[in-house]
Amino acid sequence: MGRPNVLLVVLDCVRAANTSLLGHRRKTTPFLEEFGREATVYTQARTTASWSLPAHTSLFTGVPSEGHKLQITERLQPGQTIFDFLDGEGYETGVFTENPYLTVHPSGLSDSFETVVTERPDSTDVDDPSETRNGVDGFWYADRLTEWIDEQTESWAACLNLMDAHMPYATRDAYDEWGADFYWAMHDELPIKWEWSVYGEQLPAGVGQLLEPLYDGAIRQTDAILEQVIGALEARGVLDDTLVVITSDHGDGFGEPPQAATEPPAVMHGMGTQEELFHVPLVVRGPGQTGGRRIESLATLAQFPDAVLAAFDGEADDSGWFVAPDGQTTAYQAPPTGQTAEYAEQYTDEPDRFRQSASLVYRDGPGDTVYKRAAWGDDEYEAVVRGRRSESSDDTPIDRPPSDVVADSAEHSETLEITQLAAGEDEMAEYDIDGFEDIDLQSRLERLGYL
Repeated sequence: MGRPNVLLVVLDCVRAANTSLLGHRRKTTPFLEEFGREATVYTQARTTASWSLPAHTSLFTGVPSEGHKLQITERLQPGQTIFDFLDGEGYETGVFTENPYLTVHPSGLSDSFETVVTERPDSTDVDDPSETRNGVDGFWYADRLTEWIDEQTESWAACLNLMDAHMPYATRDAYDEWGADFYWAMHDELPIKWEWSVYGEQLPAGVGQLLEPLYDGAIRQTDAILEQVIGALEARGVLDDTLVVITSDHGDGFGEPPQAATEPPAVMHGMGTQEELFHVPLVVRGPGQTGGRRIESLATLAQFPDAVLAAFDGEADDSGWFVAPDGQTTAYQAPPTGQTAEYAEQYTDEPDRFRQSASLVYRDGPGDTVYKRAAWGDDEYEAVVRGRRSESSDDTPIDRPPSDVVADSAEHSETLEITQLAAGEDEMAEYDIDGFEDIDLQSRLERLGYL
């Protein structure tokens, strides 16, 4: 076998807790379970940040979030990702997604790819936010990826980011197994960034519970898209020549309560330290792999570049490419800048509460156990995670404050070349909030006894 192809599939916003692969009560990922029988399933994988831009930056570069601290107001300079390395080795590279941070936002991540396929407008300055999805879902991107693969004559490396489980949902009827008209009515009343209606106390955090059945249907759709993509690779006889990595950039919250005293509830993503935001699925099939295994050791997505290099060099995945070095890993969220900081000022009475950094330290434990120590700003807590359940604890083996551990990690990590964007260059017009006064949720929730 020659040099392997590389396929990274990012199930945007899909958290570990809602995959049947890892024990969710609803059958959300039947294909991923089947695929896992001939792949390596990591049960305790962690992302490095709880929103797309810093998480993908770590995924592509191997530098932890506290090491690069890339913000929406900054740009990653070209030539620093694993896809840039593969391009230099003669690979054809492509990214397929409607995620703007990988395509149209001037973050620099799109510079890693020769081919960029997106159905979003070619600028983030759009006139009608209602048209941003264009009726296109992950199946369309799967078709574009397959067509692109058919055109390749040399080794290729691709990133397919599926936004089907990201609000707003547009799930096909065939996969909307747990939705109901009332849930969809709630969904359609909410603004795109509905978390600020909760942070600003216009709506209770419990509203999120009404969206979770729709989220599960959206995950079921991503699973069906995965089945189509893997089936296409197999039909073309290239699956065994491909490193396949299936994961998520971060999870999503539906109102889960805070654990640190001043942190907000977990609503959507980007704010907080809850496990729903950082524990993600991870399934890896190395070139030619046929036997499945389950790894319960702590794993980190920052190992992706090392895994690619190992496969590129023809090494076998004997010990788990994604296992956290020395049994410990970190995650970090920088205090928000740009529009997020402005939303905190505009929609909440305590904007400083939402402008905190998040520092998390994880250490491997016995079996499927992970120890955690986290801080939201200056407020710390400890927890023990067993499987998908996180419980408070006062006795973890992490004896240093998480902010100190994260600071040490940043000091010793590789640095990336990052520059500041021009004023206004970071704006994402299609995500502007229209105002919460038009939300007709209060009366709906009152009638049903939620308020």
